[in-house]
Amino acid sequence: MNRVIPHTIPSFDNREAAALAEILAGKMVNEGELAAYLAAKTAQMAGGLGGVPTSTGTLGLHLALKTLGISESQDEVIIPDFACRCLYDCVKMAGGTPVFCDINLDDYSLEIESVRSRLNSSSKAVILPHMFGCPANIDAFLSLDMPLIEDCAHALGASYRGMPAGSFGKLAVFSYEGSKLVAAGEGGCVSANGPQMLDALQTLRYGLIGSHAYHYRLSDLIAAIALVQLDKLPGMIDKRRRIARIYNSELSRLEQLGFIRRPASFNERASSCYRYVIICAANSSALVSYANECGILIRNPLPSGLLSWSYPHDGADNMNSRILAERGASLPITPDMSDEDIFSVVKLLYTFHDLSE
Repeated sequence: MNRVIPHTIPSFDNREAAALAEILAGKMVNEGELAAYLAAKTAQMAGGLGGVPTSTGTLGLHLALKTLGISESQDEVIIPDFACRCLYDCVKMAGGTPVFCDINLDDYSLEIESVRSRLNSSSKAVILPHMFGCPANIDAFLSLDMPLIEDCAHALGASYRGMPAGSFGKLAVFSYEGSKLVAAGEGGCVSANGPQMLDALQTLRYGLIGSHAYHYRLSDLIAAIALVQLDKLPGMIDKRRRIARIYNSELSRLEQLGFIRRPASFNERASSCYRYVIICAANSSALVSYANECGILIRNPLPSGLLSWSYPHDGADNMNSRILAERGASLPITPDMSDEDIFSVVKLLYTFHDLSE
């Protein structure tokens, strides 16, 4: 191949540059009106009552946990074993104890029975990531009667039963990190879905009513880029969904051959298609290496593997998480991919299948 097909790359044009230039000209580069407007607009898009900006999505998650009162080691918080390590780090930063649960292999989110088996009198919250942009089975988690934080780092613009991802839990967390759907280099937001929770969130973030503050400021420089990206988000998601439809169609034969398993689709859920993750019949490392040598940057969905591989825990072996960690492969799916790029990815998978026979 003459060029590399990246796994992840932001979709920028002159609008981001113009927005940044306007901020620089005004010399208001710290947190100001744009950051507050970004948080409000993100919360509105996600069906929330309101929100606050944060320096990163990770710090937003930490703020959400503190808003729920997580502070002591006996405060247990359910998280997936297959997840970004920031979930573990944030629970520990807040003072709580992470409890690893398994995922399912249809939407790659927390498996509800695994969660039920770990709930006890010390359980204080569940962090529910909508993995790779597909909303989890939210109805099942609402039935737990347990405070729910929706991790929407992958899912801004996704929906469940016609309602936006982020509108179901007590709190929702979003990220504007450079590889995310809204790519601004860094930054995050926490939204709340009720007046009391919003008041508690704002009190902690800004130090209202005599409280100390969490000074997780978001620069208006980042907010300016993120707001442009937010305006472009519906169109970018449409492009991602088109690519996913092509992959679904073109890779169906490989699934019939038992070589891969495509991501599941659900009538009641509209994914943002942040990632297109397949499960290979065997360990995906050979495919990833071959693709990268060919200039197509396929990735393991989480190169760090399971959280339970790295951190002490008390729980059962989470087999579905292990399967995805060992056999998962994330294909390029970015808004600016050309049809030539898309079909180059498809062709590579068929070629690798033939070489593997």
